[in-house]
Amino acid sequence: MPANGSDTAASTRTVDRALDLLAAVADHADGATLSDLARAVELSPSTASRLLATLAGRDFVRRDGASRYRPGRRLVQIAAVTLRQEPLYELAGPQLEALAQATGETANLAIAIDAERALYLRQVAPRRLVQTATWTGRTIPRAGTAMGAALAGQVGPRGYAKPERTIEPDVTAVAAPVRGADGGVLGALSVLAPKYRTPARVLARHGAAVVRAAAELSLELGAPAAEAAA
Repeated sequence: MPANGSDTAASTRTVDRALDLLAAVADHADGATLSDLARAVELSPSTASRLLATLAGRDFVRRDGASRYRPGRRLVQIAAVTLRQEPLYELAGPQLEALAQATGETANLAIAIDAERALYLRQVAPRRLVQTATWTGRTIPRAGTAMGAALAGQVGPRGYAKPERTIEPDVTAVAAPVRGADGGVLGALSVLAPKYRTPARVLARHGAAVVRAAAELSLELGAPAAEAAA
């Protein structure tokens, strides 16, 4: 017997809630408790617990020994398959390594998810005692951030963007857009560094390094030389 409208609507809400929980699990790099996740997606703990149990049964999430939820095997598999199909991810590896080595700071690759959020795809950290947090696989707001400005193509006269605000306290950043064959922005590279060791002259050097790396990656992706340097 076909489902009626109310049954269909209820099923859709359940799927929406489960997907919201998956996104919340992915956003918590250090794992999240049931209360963390319920609060993040505005669900009651009992509803969140029931949905998480279903997701865990399908290996989309797992609960560790500290009762924190983390991405499960199936979610990791989907992510791995998706990244293998993303040429930007593969090609950016050498550029990120070189950028981290040249600046001595953390180099990052991000793409736009939508008009409001960016996703960190890849990160290479230097071998230093004080580093920024790991952001791979996490989302950030685009508004006011260096990554957000670079993804919108809004850079300064030297080709890089600086943030109005940063996600981590006491950290600064510079970012530059990566362009494709049609000249459109495909992603952005950035350097994150603690503010205490990044005076204006050092930040300018990081900016120049980011612009060079982004231009080289853009050329590899087929961008016209004029667009790659823009």
